[in-house]
Amino acid sequence: MDGSLSLSLDAAALEVMEALELLQQRREQLEQHLRQGWLSLAQARYSLGCHRVSSLQYGATMVPRVRVCHRQDPEGRPHFEEVPGTGGDPEDPDPPQGGGDGVTLAVEVAELQATMEAAAARYRQLLRQKRHRDGDSGDSGDSGDSGDSQTPTGTPGDTEGDTVTSVTA
Repeated sequence: MDGSLSLSLDAAALEVMEALELLQQRREQLEQHLRQGWLSLAQARYSLGCHRVSSLQYGATMVPRVRVCHRQDPEGRPHFEEVPGTGGDPEDPDPPQGGGDGVTLAVEVAELQATMEAAAARYRQLLRQKRHRDGDSGDSGDSGDSGDSQTPTGTPGDTEGDTVTSVTA
């Protein structure tokens, strides 16, 4: 039984690492996309002048093209979903398609963040189970150490909740 718990703990650790790696990649892509957008806006302002290009120029009849829905799955984890809107600006016969990439990346980042948090919570729960099981097997034998109350509660690198415990020399 202890072997299967260790395997589950290893699988959960790998899941957290993979989710973190993918989350980092998507965040870098989103950051690059945002930088490119700001650069394009700055170039347009330089060529046309500040009075002709503003960061907030919306039409009065503008309708959202994309909507992001937030809901929870049966385990209580948040789930983000991109839903295409009903239309666009009726004055724009050929709308640009570049704006959806940023929204899609933002939805992916939110979904990956929720996945990573769920995987980390699963890892912490399995780690607590393993510590509890190891503590039960360690209590059956008399170790003879009476000074256990002065040792730190966590070992270096262990996570308890949202904090990381460490021991400094």
